[in-house]
Amino acid sequence: MAAARRLRRGQCDAMFAGSCRSVNLDRPLKSTLRRLCAALGSVIAPPQCVLCDQPGLAGPVDLCAECLAEFPRPAGDGPIAGGDFALVCCPWRFDFPVDALVRALKFHGERCYARLFGTLLARERARHGAPLPGLVVPVPLHPLRLRVRGYNQAAEIACYAARELALPLERNALRRLRPTREQSALRSRDRVANVAGAFAATRSLAGLRVALVDDVVTTGSTVNAAAAALSEAGAAAVELWVVARAARRPQASADTTQARTAP
Repeated sequence: MAAARRLRRGQCDAMFAGSCRSVNLDRPLKSTLRRLCAALGSVIAPPQCVLCDQPGLAGPVDLCAECLAEFPRPAGDGPIAGGDFALVCCPWRFDFPVDALVRALKFHGERCYARLFGTLLARERARHGAPLPGLVVPVPLHPLRLRVRGYNQAAEIACYAARELALPLERNALRRLRPTREQSALRSRDRVANVAGAFAATRSLAGLRVALVDDVVTTGSTVNAAAAALSEAGAAAVELWVVARAARRPQASADTTQARTAP
C-alpha cells in the first residue's frame, strides 16, 4: 500500500522552519510560549500526512497512524559493531518510505521532514524510559560541507527531538576536525580509518549522559568515532538516536544513487 502512495512536498509553516538552538529548562515561560505557538500552528496549518494527504497525528506530526505503521522496522541487524552505547534508539530500516523522506531532507532541502523524524524519534526514545540524557548532540558536518549544503540534517532532527522531550540541545558540542570522504564510497573496512580521530568535543561533558543524533547508520563507523570524542570529553554515557539503519553494501561501487549514510 505504501508504494502506491504519492510522496509530496511537506507542509512547512514558517514558524517551524526556523533554526532551533536549544531548550533552556531554566526558563519555563519560553517553553510555555513554544507550546502555545505549536498549538496555534496546528490550528492554522493542521498536520497533514506527507504520504497520503490524510490528517496527521497530534504533536503535530505530518504523518497519519496508518502510514506510520508501515514504516519498516529493523530486521534483526544485531548491535552496531564496535559501539559501546548505553542505549540505541533506531526505530526503522532504511527502506521505503523512510529512505525517500531522508533523501528529501538530506539532499533536496526538505527540512520540514526534520520535524517529522525528530518528533517521532523522541517518542520512540520515550518508550525506553528513564534515565533520559542530560544533553542532545548532533553528529556534525565539516564546515566546508555545511557551507555547501546550508544546514546539518542531523542537527535539524536533533532540534525537534530535544524539543519534544524538553531536553537541552547543543549543536556545536562536537566538531569535525578534518573533511572526510563520503562513507558510501568506501568499503566497510575503510570506513573506520576514514573517520578515525575526525571528531572532537568543544567543551567538557564531565558526568553527562549524552544523546548522539544522526539520520542513518550503516557500519557505525561515524557514530562510533563521534561517541569516542564525547567519551574523551568526560561523558558518563552516550546514547545513540538514529532514524534508520541501512544494510551494508559489500562493494564500494554499489549504487551511489542511494542516500549516503554519513554526512
